[in-house]
Amino acid sequence: MCVAAAACGPPRPLQNNASFDLVVAATTDVHGRLRGWDYYANAPDSLHGLSRAATIIDSLRHGASVFPVVVDAGDFLQGNPLAYVAARVDTEMPHPVIAAMNAVTYDAVVIGNHEFNYGLPTLNRAIRQADFAMLAANVYTPDGKQPFRPWAVSTRRGIKIAIVGATTPGSMLWDRDNLAGRLVIRDIVPEVRTAVRDARDAGAVVVIVVVHSGLNEPSSYDTVSTGVPSENVAARLAHEVPGIDLLVYGHSHKEMADTVIAGTLLMQPRNWAGSVAIAHLGIERHNGRWRVGSKRSTVVATAHHRENPTVVAVTQEGHRETLKYATTAIGTTSVAWRADSARVAATPLIDFILDVERRASGAQLASTAAFSLDASLPAGPITVARLSALYPYDNTLRAVRLSGAQLRAYLEQSARYFRRNADGSVDVDPSIPGFNYDIVAGVDYTIDVSRPVGERITTLAFNGRPVAPTDTFTMALNNYRQTGGGGFAMLRDAPVVYDKQLEIRQLLIDEVQRKGTLSPNDYFHPNWRIVPAAAIGGLLKSTK
Repeated sequence: MCVAAAACGPPRPLQNNASFDLVVAATTDVHGRLRGWDYYANAPDSLHGLSRAATIIDSLRHGASVFPVVVDAGDFLQGNPLAYVAARVDTEMPHPVIAAMNAVTYDAVVIGNHEFNYGLPTLNRAIRQADFAMLAANVYTPDGKQPFRPWAVSTRRGIKIAIVGATTPGSMLWDRDNLAGRLVIRDIVPEVRTAVRDARDAGAVVVIVVVHSGLNEPSSYDTVSTGVPSENVAARLAHEVPGIDLLVYGHSHKEMADTVIAGTLLMQPRNWAGSVAIAHLGIERHNGRWRVGSKRSTVVATAHHRENPTVVAVTQEGHRETLKYATTAIGTTSVAWRADSARVAATPLIDFILDVERRASGAQLASTAAFSLDASLPAGPITVARLSALYPYDNTLRAVRLSGAQLRAYLEQSARYFRRNADGSVDVDPSIPGFNYDIVAGVDYTIDVSRPVGERITTLAFNGRPVAPTDTFTMALNNYRQTGGGGFAMLRDAPVVYDKQLEIRQLLIDEVQRKGTLSPNDYFHPNWRIVPAAAIGGLLKSTK
């Protein structure tokens, strides 16, 4: 099927001075979704996949007068069981994500924050296998060198097209252990300004900026206390950096078909290869020089497009190994466990995670988010895929020592997830993702959602005694939260008392294998509640 503005067929010949339509196709936040398969559900997925995006991009190539420029705004090496298998289980096979992206023939991609999750050796392995440039203009070594290219050049009809890339500085917190002493991620805006100027000085007629950064959402961390520059700055780039023709952005898992800010065209494709963003830049002669005239963009959903056979072929080995890993039965349960109400009431499924964290670390308390309300353990065999859906991130387990005051501040930060409206109703604050709402085991507490932010923890007790500000506890949590990720800045100076670099998902797998048969009664300890009770029904609806 052809999705380009022109009819399908080979590129049409052009006269040397003829104006032409330069097409730019973009993806972002693919997160290992290469094929039409959901490894968590072990079922086909007709809505996502780079194999479907490749079909759209192929139709653009056939229909355009000049071959399109193809870019990606980052976060491709992590995010599902296939990406995990490629990074941790079978590191000898060609990396399936890079093989797929080579088949799509990207011009350049940006290094996203999740590219650092498995450490720099895994990223460097991907870079060695890639046929395209990987960009990050704002990343430096401690001695001031740039380990990644700030920009790359593609040429169409002899015209230089510069692609400038940059990544969110939040990785300095989220992947601190992988980056400390190795890389420094600076503020995006000044580094992109320099790269754009350098590209123009080098003769670029078209400048495309691709950033792994949201439009203008608040940073998920405190930029003042951490000293880490802002996370989401695409709108600022459009306002503050001259010379950008097109700005492709990602990171926030949203979609923007077409908007213009200060003369710069911006677009954002849907995450998980759910859509391809397509820009049309009119290249024309003006006073003897080439320039960008008209510009517009749109998005094309990948849903129900056929899968590109080349992408399917080059990812077959990774797909086969992932199916073997994900469908392995490691235990059983006689009843169904669900997470659909986990953010408004205690549930055995979340308590299972918390219990494993506490026992592995020896901590008094434990904390986790309910990452997906769709996660469940159906009655019957428990597979690795089910636990991967329950705990989809590759976090490691740590424990910190914190005071009673820090614990209360932690719970108050988590309770910001709930929003009190002017009419007195309560729902979920859409600006706070569910993975930044944490549940804590080991203490008993009450969240009064009718009260103002910062005053919602109305009871907090340990072993039946109210928690005093000067009390001290040990608490297990993941490495992302321990570094302050999600705005939990109160933990910044909390000393780490446990860190064996063990992945929490693997600890859950080990627990299922140890027990053989899981029973909710072995883990369920209801220790927290939301009041007033009348608010719970509305919260259940708003968390869906």
